[in-house]
Amino acid sequence: MNIVVLIFLGTSSKEHRVQDEINEWTQMIRARILARIAWLLVNILNRFVRVRFVNKESSDRLASNEEKIIYAFFHGDMVPLLHIYRNSGFLIPVSESRDGEIMARLLKNFGLDVVRGSSKRKGHKALLELISGMKRGKTVAVSVDGPRGPLHEVKPGVVFLAGLSKAPIVPVAVSAKRFRIVEKSWDRLLIPAPFAEVILLYGEPIYVNGTSDAEILSARRKLETCMHGLKREAQIVFPRRAVEPPSIEVSYQLPGQSRKQC
Repeated sequence: MNIVVLIFLGTSSKEHRVQDEINEWTQMIRARILARIAWLLVNILNRFVRVRFVNKESSDRLASNEEKIIYAFFHGDMVPLLHIYRNSGFLIPVSESRDGEIMARLLKNFGLDVVRGSSKRKGHKALLELISGMKRGKTVAVSVDGPRGPLHEVKPGVVFLAGLSKAPIVPVAVSAKRFRIVEKSWDRLLIPAPFAEVILLYGEPIYVNGTSDAEILSARRKLETCMHGLKREAQIVFPRRAVEPPSIEVSYQLPGQSRKQC
């Protein structure tokens, strides 16, 4: 009787392993196919857009001095940014979820490097890999409200990374003269129309002095205020079809004028 039970359990365990392998293989193929489709769509949508850079000199100065940089952007601005920074080799953290697998493959298709992990899963490992990459000269880019929101709310991870690495955070925001918003997506994904003009605004570098709770909170608020201001500034340049970010007190100026806070 015991032998029969052992044989049954062994067979059952083997079947589960085989099924797990099949599921893993299926998910990998699915992620690869969806990532390739997304890559084609993003390329088609962005192929003929015209990009105008505003205040890019601030990040160019850092790059010319070989300083480490952490770019901060909202998840909904990703479509034009993928095309603008294709083949840059930027290092980007991506969650360990199934959706994260698709995103990781999409980013790699655009010539970007990926670190897997989030605040909930393998976050510590991802943080160490980001710091290691920066020591090797990599530039990091972080979706500050990803991977699943809330919309336009800066998570503490990017600020903590800046405090540890001593690298400045350069916030960026995107808008376009003609575009669509994917209303059903939590990030309200911005998709530029073909042949539209896209504007990419850069904020002034934000430095984080250490990783104390007070410093992280203060820097997080400053970054969020700055990014909301940049987003509204971009929408002032192209007011049509603009999507207002959550209400927040900010200080901003039109392009060409000096900003008070970022």
